[in-house]
Amino acid sequence: MTAVDRALVEAVLLGVVGGMISVQIVLRRLPFFTLAMTHATFPGVVLAAVAGINLYAGGGLFGVLIVLGVLALSRRPAQAMSTAIGIVLSAGFALGVVLASTRDGFSRDLTAYTVGQILTVGTGDLIAVTVAGAIVAVLLLGAGRQLTFRAFDPGGYAAAGYRPALTDLALLLTVEAVIVVAVPAAGAILSVAVLVGPAAIARLWTHNIPAMTAIAVVAGASSGLIGVQISIRYDVAAGGTITLVTGTLFVLSLATTTAWNALASHYRRSRHPASTLPSEPAPAR
Repeated sequence: MTAVDRALVEAVLLGVVGGMISVQIVLRRLPFFTLAMTHATFPGVVLAAVAGINLYAGGGLFGVLIVLGVLALSRRPAQAMSTAIGIVLSAGFALGVVLASTRDGFSRDLTAYTVGQILTVGTGDLIAVTVAGAIVAVLLLGAGRQLTFRAFDPGGYAAAGYRPALTDLALLLTVEAVIVVAVPAAGAILSVAVLVGPAAIARLWTHNIPAMTAIAVVAGASSGLIGVQISIRYDVAAGGTITLVTGTLFVLSLATTTAWNALASHYRRSRHPASTLPSEPAPAR
């Protein structure tokens, strides 16, 4: 398998995995959390590079600590989750910058974590994405209904006897696992598009959760495949190209669905026009 073949496979796998988990990210309003996690795991990557250990392991282990920190802060009575995420994001990324400044320069692998280098992925990267996809599939198949229930009715979910903390922990750790395998290929910032964009596109077309997930998977895989092919053909950055393709699909979907809804509304009004006849006067008493 050539480097180009591996890049294409990686892009499709990331699109599928990102599409599956992106629906839950959007339903739970976690795009900011996802952005924060791509930055806050950076210290773990730097520490792994300094220690000479696997960067996936370093980013993953530090990501677990970040998730636990966010959950612990968000459970405090006066601490909103968005505030907790902002605090952890700032502290985590600052630690990464400080650690990185102690090195003479970034290694090639460390650069891949900051800007993404999908054309340099190896067999191990493909295996990592596949494992992350299996984790996502197990979570959605085993707890998909609970996750949806939790997203739409948090109070009712707790009242029904479920444990929100465990559900949140399982979802956030799964999101972190996908982030860890996505960042080397798409970069710390651009990987957010892989994890949020597909569901944003799908939500424009349907509100049915299974259908939304299917559309998100197709959109994610298509964006990755088209983006890498454009990148190879015109020798431009793959991560940025994938993000631009995702954004283009979102804009096209928004324009199409908006136009369709306007036409459908106009058709309904033409079929059932409002009566223009004056109302009959009330009978005299």
